[in-house]
Amino acid sequence: MIKRKFIQSSIIYTVSSALSTGASFLLLPFYTNIKLLTISDYGALSLYIGLSLLVQVVASFSIDFYVGVVYHESKNNPDELKTKIASLNGYLIVIGLFIILLVAACGNFFIQHYFDNASPQSFRYLMMSVVTGIFNAHFRFYNGLLVHREKPWRYFGANMLNFITTVGFSIGILEMFPGTLEGPLWGRLLSCFCIFLLSFGEVTFTYGIRLDKEYLKPAWQFCFPLMISAIFQWVLAYSDRYIIKPLLFNKEVAIFDLAVKCTLLVSFLLDGLMSAVSPRVFSLLRENPDEKNLKEINKYYSGFNVINLIIIPFTILVLPIILPLFISNDKYLTAFLYFGIIGAGFLTRSIQNVFIFPIHVSRKTSRLISINGISAFLQIILGYLMVKYFKLYGAAISLNIIKILMVGLYAYYCRDLINPKLNIRKMVWLPLASLFIICIPEMFIKEFGWQMHLIHLAEFCAVLSITYLGYKNEMAGLLNWGKAQVKAKLA
Repeated sequence: MIKRKFIQSSIIYTVSSALSTGASFLLLPFYTNIKLLTISDYGALSLYIGLSLLVQVVASFSIDFYVGVVYHESKNNPDELKTKIASLNGYLIVIGLFIILLVAACGNFFIQHYFDNASPQSFRYLMMSVVTGIFNAHFRFYNGLLVHREKPWRYFGANMLNFITTVGFSIGILEMFPGTLEGPLWGRLLSCFCIFLLSFGEVTFTYGIRLDKEYLKPAWQFCFPLMISAIFQWVLAYSDRYIIKPLLFNKEVAIFDLAVKCTLLVSFLLDGLMSAVSPRVFSLLRENPDEKNLKEINKYYSGFNVINLIIIPFTILVLPIILPLFISNDKYLTAFLYFGIIGAGFLTRSIQNVFIFPIHVSRKTSRLISINGISAFLQIILGYLMVKYFKLYGAAISLNIIKILMVGLYAYYCRDLINPKLNIRKMVWLPLASLFIICIPEMFIKEFGWQMHLIHLAEFCAVLSITYLGYKNEMAGLLNWGKAQVKAKLA
């Protein structure tokens, strides 16, 4: 049975990770208020945020993943661990400075040739987005270290700081300078500066900062293919907005971006759960793969899958009821026509975890280049064609087609890493069946209203039913364990 400490850590990590999404939701009433920000400016903001996320991917160089491998390899040798972490800290600073100098030198050229109707503020907004991404990259490294050190409360405190500063700075500056991007961009920049001071200060104080060459080669071998893969993942997650803009308008970019932002709650809840799962799964995978360990790993995979299958249809049902209460402009409500289709794609996350954990532990990260590279290439082509002929419905559907394709690519490229004790019916076919159960009815939703909510309710009941049938014994065991814990507390 899963331990009480794991459940407690899962809750803390999940709540902490959801704070960033909470900030986005709290800011939605302000960003969707046309007196503070026009729909066109909101669309432009989503493009600047996309650039910031791309810079974050490059600036982090996937060291936020590598730090987990380093920690588990050297945690029994404190001196070696300190030297390695200090070097990773140094590498991040050098990469960040290089990116700032590069963009400062080439930024104006980029704006002149690729920005439509560039304003005098475009270069400043560009640099603000770049620096924000660099600050956030170091914070992700710090968060990764806290996860593998199993410091959930410190993780919570750091993310709470991010939440408070993001909301406070963004609203304050937006109210001072309405009708501009100053508030959203300065709010993100100042918030990320605060969390960078925290992450850099604590890592440097605890481990130091070095640039040892001996650790550069293994870091490069692990991180470079992972970074290339992460860039491809950025293409998969964010290229649609850059495809929509030239084919449609900034207004459509804003509508689709809002639909995607609504799914971020699902993403961050799953990220939080994964943060709790990953240290234990990493440790088990590094040990001898005997039958006992393989069964234990499957328990974590199955637990993630069950929660995934419940959370996603539940949020698709609830969020279109709650969020409109905080959106002042009715024009944004059309975003919920695409929300269910986009959200259903997250059902593939539990399938991908089965491959991602072994890839990281076995250092087979180069395989991710092929998987994500093929998917990203097809996403651009398919996304362009689908948006051209089916507009925003096409953009939403193309995301799920690619996610299903990725499952096949993972299975093909990583078939030798599959846990032999894996239950394919529960871990693969059940999520895929649930995805179709949600997506097909979504195609019949034509407008925001009570009919949409009824369809979402039917989807939730259907997915919950097949999940219960698939995991009947496991859910009964978990329920009995919960009852026993309550009785023990009351005794």
